[in-house]
Amino acid sequence: MRNQEHLNVLDIRNLSVQYQTAKGVSEIVNNINLKVEKGEIAGLVGESGSGKSTAMLAVMGLLDGRASVRCDSITVAGEEPRPGRNVAMIFQDPLSCLNPSVKIGRQLRETVQSRRRCGRKEAGERSAELLELVGMRNPAIRMRQYPFELSGGMRQRVVLAIALACEPELIIADEPTTALDALVQAQILLLFKRIVRETGTSMLLVSHDMGVTAAMCSRVYVMQHGRIAESGTTEDIFYSPEKEYTKQLLKNARGGRMNRQNRKSGCYVPASEEGTVLFRMEDVTKIFDASEGVRKLDLEIRKGEIFALVGESGSGKTTVARILTGMLGEDSGTLYYRGSPLDKSRRMDAFHGSVQMVFQDPYASLNPCLTVRETLTEALRAVPENAGGRRTHSREGAKMEEKISRILELTGLTPEDADRYPRDFSGGQRQRICIARALIVEPELLVCDEALSSLDATTREQIVELLFQIQRKIGFSCLFISHDIHIVRRISDYVGVMYSGHIVEAGGTKKICSDPWHPYTKQLIEAVPEPDPVRAVKIKAAPASDGEEVGASGCPFSGRCGYALDRCREEIPGDYMFDGRKVSCFLYSEKETGQRSRGYRMTSQI
Repeated sequence: MRNQEHLNVLDIRNLSVQYQTAKGVSEIVNNINLKVEKGEIAGLVGESGSGKSTAMLAVMGLLDGRASVRCDSITVAGEEPRPGRNVAMIFQDPLSCLNPSVKIGRQLRETVQSRRRCGRKEAGERSAELLELVGMRNPAIRMRQYPFELSGGMRQRVVLAIALACEPELIIADEPTTALDALVQAQILLLFKRIVRETGTSMLLVSHDMGVTAAMCSRVYVMQHGRIAESGTTEDIFYSPEKEYTKQLLKNARGGRMNRQNRKSGCYVPASEEGTVLFRMEDVTKIFDASEGVRKLDLEIRKGEIFALVGESGSGKTTVARILTGMLGEDSGTLYYRGSPLDKSRRMDAFHGSVQMVFQDPYASLNPCLTVRETLTEALRAVPENAGGRRTHSREGAKMEEKISRILELTGLTPEDADRYPRDFSGGQRQRICIARALIVEPELLVCDEALSSLDATTREQIVELLFQIQRKIGFSCLFISHDIHIVRRISDYVGVMYSGHIVEAGGTKKICSDPWHPYTKQLIEAVPEPDPVRAVKIKAAPASDGEEVGASGCPFSGRCGYALDRCREEIPGDYMFDGRKVSCFLYSEKETGQRSRGYRMTSQI
């Protein structure tokens, strides 16, 4: 028995957490038992609000005074948890964990000195070693930088280095990759596995992402309503789940396979407008500095279509959305609305509410001081009556109330919710409110910018179904921006893959996701972990660029491409069209592949 206890680095026995509220005692965590063995990566999964993070904060002693914590025992390597000593925690947002006014090197050195009681020189050398250990090149340069000068993936590496500086027996990682794009997520996940393997540190991964859990963990605990509903090896949980809750989690993670053609056939689009190009960008360029923005971008969104943009952080996706909505003006190029060019200086007036946007963080995009009714009323009043020849938004009290009730019911809420504030709702419900606010003015185009990335699989599934249902009834077009290939594959008709301000591949979603032609598209798809243990462990991560940019004279992807030709480093490839698919890669040019016979059918060259 003593040997078994010694193997358990983390041992939680009958942990409960209660909060005293105005309505009485609320039990968030109820008698959970959980163990993590030496050198193991275990997973704790469940929907948002299931109690995962609360339980881990209790282990770390980070809950506020309102919480009442009871347990038989919590031990880390046989001792009480000592944050910064035998246990360290990595959070979802690395920027919030780093001091923005202090350079990376100093933050690392101070942690090393606190742990080892050593001098400044030794601490500096150890800090550089730690940065190299977590895969950051040029540690001497990085140590002189501030957190805001690093990308999200690099900041997460720094947070891991600080955690390792504590030389802990256990690292608790709470949603550490949720905000990262697919390629950076794959890099971080493989880094975690390597660190555990090389240092012998144990890890408890807290996540609502079943794909990430399948890729990382050897054992999984499933949490529901504050209790451990089920636990077992990863294979047992994913292939032979016993509880209906676990089965539903997996079903939601894999996504309901709605037939895209059925969705389109039921979509409300007048026959006279079917196939009409609603918005078109032609040669649009917007440069912020040498490495960010969009360049000579062409894009079309048709009536009733869901067009997805995918790509890593900094690829230019959000810049496209902001230009399209009028929040940014392009440096050059032209934007067309229903075939007519739009003056960028008066674009917001020209749209008259025809374009609405749903953002990633629903709480941050809602005014906490306004009720839902006030939020929706404000949206209606912001759009001129009979704007742009579209339907009149009546401002008469009774008709406005009727419209508010109707949109709330349409988005899965109730008329009674109208008098509640954003703080009274869950994350998924807040996103429904944001969708209701966008759709109440009956826009022609809905822009969703990472609108589902912060939601758990169950809530995400509900919002996807909601968008499908409303689109069938209203027929709006949608620009759907995401780094989640699973969601893009399911929700969109067409997809554009962006890299460094360029659309490198575009076409039908089903074809591109099942048979990528551009090397970058292939990397994106291979980096996404499937909610299946056998397939998830095969994820591939492209080499981290670590902020280094390729020269502007050639293809922006040439520095990371295993198929790069000499020509790729000297010229930017054109757009080559084949059966409705556009690909920007010299592998598909006649100059490289030779003269094609009549009737030649292009296939993937990678």
